[in-house]
Amino acid sequence: MVPRDGPSARVVTTRHRITLGGKPIAYRAIVSEQAMPGADGTPVAIGVSYAYVADMPRAAGQRPVLFVFNGGPGASSSPLHMQAFGPRRMVGSGAATHLEDNRFTLLDVADLVFIDPVGTGASMPIKGKDASGYFGVGGDARGVAAMISGWLAANGRTGSPVLLVGGSYGTSRALAILNESMKAKAPLPDGVVLLSLSIGDSDGPVVSDAVLLPTLAAVAWYHGAVDRAGRSVAQWYDAALHFAQTDYAAALMQGPALPMAEKQRVAARMAALIGIPAATLAAHDLRLERRDFMLGLLAAKGLRTGQLDGRATRAIAASNMRPPFDDPSMSLGSGTATTIETYLRDELGYALPSGYRSLNLGINFTWNWDKEYGGSYRATSFAPYLRAAMAAKPTLRAFAAGGYYDITTPVYAGQFAIEQNDVPADRIAFHRYPSGHSAFEDPDALAALSADLHRFVAAVAAGR
Repeated sequence: MVPRDGPSARVVTTRHRITLGGKPIAYRAIVSEQAMPGADGTPVAIGVSYAYVADMPRAAGQRPVLFVFNGGPGASSSPLHMQAFGPRRMVGSGAATHLEDNRFTLLDVADLVFIDPVGTGASMPIKGKDASGYFGVGGDARGVAAMISGWLAANGRTGSPVLLVGGSYGTSRALAILNESMKAKAPLPDGVVLLSLSIGDSDGPVVSDAVLLPTLAAVAWYHGAVDRAGRSVAQWYDAALHFAQTDYAAALMQGPALPMAEKQRVAARMAALIGIPAATLAAHDLRLERRDFMLGLLAAKGLRTGQLDGRATRAIAASNMRPPFDDPSMSLGSGTATTIETYLRDELGYALPSGYRSLNLGINFTWNWDKEYGGSYRATSFAPYLRAAMAAKPTLRAFAAGGYYDITTPVYAGQFAIEQNDVPADRIAFHRYPSGHSAFEDPDALAALSADLHRFVAAVAAGR
């Protein structure tokens, strides 16, 4: 992290146009710097957000505002900003990377504010100050909540519908913001969008294996490692999900008491679904570690699969780094910072005081999981905050989505956590896409996600 010289409240506004659905939309881009206080109330960091506000009439401030952030911890908003929902989108790779107007943007239904939490993107500590209070669950959530309330007040939007949009760890952050808002008796948002959920309550014996199995089945389907029998990935996933919820969970519950004949029957069914030999599965008591699956599924071809995206492959012989750095689907934010920096400077008029930090693994490795939030990654449980917020605000609605091929945050894991915590089923919509951890990397999946979010945002605004 390159520290800032001192506090700043700089705001840079530029004007732009985009055509969506054949209709031209004029909009303002607003880059805002906000002083972030430390424990004694004096500024210790500068938080930066990137907003896009359409020049559209809105009755009594009813045009929604979406506050968007990614995960990590330690990840900037750049993937969701520059590859998913912003009005400009990075396409191509390497030297061919360029920007074009984003036909998938949500700007036609809502104003957008992308937030870089402290230590990521352009949000940096102030020289000589300790900003470590923001590098933990509670402090991070309170910091992002402060950036949201600050932006709403500064831009005269305190009466607008508000939605939180979080990706990966950002889903934990979004639900922690609900908790921090309830504790502070601050207003709750009108909607919450959770993408690639990482919200706890799906770890431990039986549960962790059962929620993972449908994803492994989808990956095996994709690679043709199983007999698809003419079924789509959705049909294959659903069959695996039913098996996981019934025979598989029942077999795991019995543990060593499971009769050998039943173990062999379940192993055979698993093998048909996930492409790993039944003998191997039986020898491992029907449990399969992620890494064993990723290295074993295509071993006969000398390949391993990715984890963030099980469709990606790499030669096993070339995977000589320690996990997760050997994941062929993990880019670590490489190759995008220069494009983002150029965009911010040349199109938004925002000269960065230091390089854009797409991903800060230093924050990730030292993250404070806070005793209030469980004290460790494996002990976290965020879904209860969604249930409590929905009880406190009967109009609050949620949208949850994930990719079939995401082995890191299996799509059923998030759904399981929400369902087990008795979140009202009629107020949350679940969606699955033929993608990995980042649906926006697939144009078809992004198109479907964008269409679903358009409908969700419109419904939230209408029902407010």
